[in-house]
Amino acid sequence: MKLRGWPRPRWAVPAAALALLVLSGCGEITPGTASVVNGTRITNTDVNDLAEAQCVAANLAAEAGQSTSMAISRVKQQSLGLLLDTELSKQYAEDEGLEPEKSMSEGFYGQLEPGINPLPGKTRTEIEKVFGEWAVGRAILVEAGSKSTGEEPTFTNIEQLMNAGLQARDSWLKKAEIRTDPRYAPSDQGFPGGGESSVSRAGSTFAKGATATEPDPKWVSGLPASQKCG
Repeated sequence: MKLRGWPRPRWAVPAAALALLVLSGCGEITPGTASVVNGTRITNTDVNDLAEAQCVAANLAAEAGQSTSMAISRVKQQSLGLLLDTELSKQYAEDEGLEPEKSMSEGFYGQLEPGINPLPGKTRTEIEKVFGEWAVGRAILVEAGSKSTGEEPTFTNIEQLMNAGLQARDSWLKKAEIRTDPRYAPSDQGFPGGGESSVSRAGSTFAKGATATEPDPKWVSGLPASQKCG
């Protein structure tokens, strides 16, 4: 299954968007662990590295007047959410025998490159790694949606297939075991910040990561500089 000639984006994703993208139980987990997903560990270091990179991106965007401030605690929740979502898609593909099309993941990642390439070295390396894996996760969902609907992907039905793939993955999620450190304010399912089971349910690539409930901007503006970014 191939989608040839993925169009280059006609717009550049601002660095601020990278900072906004971003996801059971609160049982005991080993020190240094943010979440455990069916036995696979996501560490606090993983979360902190991504959150730091996103804060650098947000601060650069703020200098250009393209960003609003966010509490670092919220950035960490969203960073864990992104890592968790990607890991779930990876495990789902392994269980279901799904093979994502490389051109599809390259297409998703290609939309982010205008916002990633200007970032400084260490930050760019972290963002490239995480969002490269994220793009594969999106391609997995499109593949799952194509399998469940019987439709081949086209330029006009990618979002529909992704949503169908999310529905298919949600059924699989009922058997998943997710344990998250209480400090990330997990939902009953284990998703940080009380969020849903995906950061990409609708809209553009970044839209749903940015629509999660946010603290009052006045409250964020009153935080010490050390507790916010952007």
